[in-house]
Amino acid sequence: MTTTVKVPAGISGQKSYYSIEDADLQDVKNELALLALGDFEPLKLQIDINQYRKQIKAFDNDWVDYLPRVGRENDRQGLSFTSMPGGSHTDIPSLGELTHMLHRRVSELEVCEPTELLEGMECLWPLFQMFPKLGRSFVVRANQGGHFVPHRDHPTLKRDTFRLIVFPLNAGPYDYDWLMDDRKMPIEPGRVYYVNTRKMHRTMAWVDNSHHIILNVPMTTENVSKVIANYQHRH
Repeated sequence: MTTTVKVPAGISGQKSYYSIEDADLQDVKNELALLALGDFEPLKLQIDINQYRKQIKAFDNDWVDYLPRVGRENDRQGLSFTSMPGGSHTDIPSLGELTHMLHRRVSELEVCEPTELLEGMECLWPLFQMFPKLGRSFVVRANQGGHFVPHRDHPTLKRDTFRLIVFPLNAGPYDYDWLMDDRKMPIEPGRVYYVNTRKMHRTMAWVDNSHHIILNVPMTTENVSKVIANYQHRH
């Protein structure tokens, strides 16, 4: 499936969809538990950023453009930890491109087949073992000026996944900005964060080769419980 698709301007891939019938009481309980946790919450989990730097170099020649837009230059690329069935780590990692190619709504949970990248990044295996079934998961490399415009991910009930994010490379305070509601978030490289990406957020890389990892974790009570059991700041 590896290809480059330029998505027309103004198309984010999928329209927001909301129906109260889609969410049951357990969905609401899980959302409330995460909402109480916070919007950008550090967990006890960390990855070895030195090992990450060494292991990702094996894929230096494989990066593909991430959601290229007609008439909008944006220096960012991606690699996929999971793909559609039969895919690879160089398949397009964005829902916008998949939706545009397949002409239908694509669920995060459909993009679930482990790729060579997942198998090759040993420093991330503890995370993959904690959450053995992932939805669309990938790493973004942004060079200087690479950015994501203000947006929200799956802002309505019910959502199939929630997001864990890691900033393993060139994501220091003068290297990379992650802003939520126009506030810059403090980032510890290698730390795993639960991030409420339903809230408005935007990003900007100020240096080349800035990486962040997005894991779409299935929204289940078991997975929410694992996050709560691993948050960093507690009594």
